[in-house]
Amino acid sequence: MTQKILARTSRKDSVQHGEIIWASPDLVTAPEVSFSAYIKRIREIGVTKLAHPERVAVIIDHEVPVHSVAGAERNKLTRQLAQEWSVGHFFDGVGITHPLMVEQGLVAPGMFAAGADSHAPGLGAVGALSVPFGFEVSMVLATGQIWMKVPETIRVRLHGACRPGVAARDIVLATMQQLDDEATSYRVIEYQGEGLATLSVPERMTICGLCVDAGAKSGIAAVDQRCIDYLRYLRAHGVTDLPAPESINSDADAEYAMTIDIDLSTLTPRVSIPPSPNHVREAQAMSGIVIQHAYIGSCVSGSIEDIRSAAAILRGRKVHAGVHLLVIPATQQVFQQALQEGLLTELTAAGATISPSTCGPCFGGIAQLAAGERRISTSTRNDPGRMGSNEAEIFLASAMTVAASAITGHITDPRAYATHVEGGAA
Repeated sequence: MTQKILARTSRKDSVQHGEIIWASPDLVTAPEVSFSAYIKRIREIGVTKLAHPERVAVIIDHEVPVHSVAGAERNKLTRQLAQEWSVGHFFDGVGITHPLMVEQGLVAPGMFAAGADSHAPGLGAVGALSVPFGFEVSMVLATGQIWMKVPETIRVRLHGACRPGVAARDIVLATMQQLDDEATSYRVIEYQGEGLATLSVPERMTICGLCVDAGAKSGIAAVDQRCIDYLRYLRAHGVTDLPAPESINSDADAEYAMTIDIDLSTLTPRVSIPPSPNHVREAQAMSGIVIQHAYIGSCVSGSIEDIRSAAAILRGRKVHAGVHLLVIPATQQVFQQALQEGLLTELTAAGATISPSTCGPCFGGIAQLAAGERRISTSTRNDPGRMGSNEAEIFLASAMTVAASAITGHITDPRAYATHVEGGAA
């Protein structure tokens, strides 16, 4: 899949891993925390306009609502620059970048995206190749191109279906347990197999977005009917012509760096322990870990499915007296849908606090931790100081595991609480 996408965007018939190419991204995403710095850099070298402003999306999502003077000035400057530079797609506080791009119909199978955020690979959920870049994004903004080496691909074949209490997060954590940094370095993880059809597009965003935390360059999911149906639902937002899946998916004789098979029916809930997401343990073995905070949200775990599954766990129950549970829907559309379904009412009745859509805690901007405190979270990172004090600890898990832990006050395997919640197309 990766070679097909990079061949098209570099105007070649084919490319091979290890080859250096000049590629033209179909979409460039930049949050407010970096966009102004990119503009400053290209202005300094005499660039006065974006190469393809219609391909650029700028999103204010890290500090929403703004809670510092520095953040207010940054957001103000971002609004001004987006207008001055004729940015094609500007979103101000309506959602977190990656799920918002999919929701708004700006991503389709076979596209190549350059993202100014480490978890940009979440767009791989719809069969797009999305690669995170740093200041190299300045080059794309100025020239419309970027050079890169074509990466190898690791194939992960999914079989069967997850049992109640087991979620998409547990799939990617199980993948991490079979790979090390040497195996994943500068490689794309491609998910395929009949088990993939059991996962909704937001769930695929979880497994693709978290591939970078396994050390991979990016993650991508094969395109199937469930993916196509989801994108057709989004046609009102701009997705119209969809390529045939076989034109995007890997050929039957494609070569891979390695192949891993995962039986979803055998998976159990898992937890990432500090100080790295790829330090994975079984949730049931972590019951002695007391927590004071719980968080459900982020670009990889703030979907309507995550909120439904958390509400199902908490239904008729209460958050532990010693725990603060924060829930943040990934986008305003998810917020509105959760509100309409009564999920936010259920969560607040259980003792949760609901916040507007924002990167928030994952960015380290709100809900910071004090020394000695612990949080179990659906966010992306758990390095020391990520959410406040360097002496606080962050554990990462699925929304169901976080909800169950919020009830008990310690890390808890959610299977005893779980009820099956079907993921919808919307």
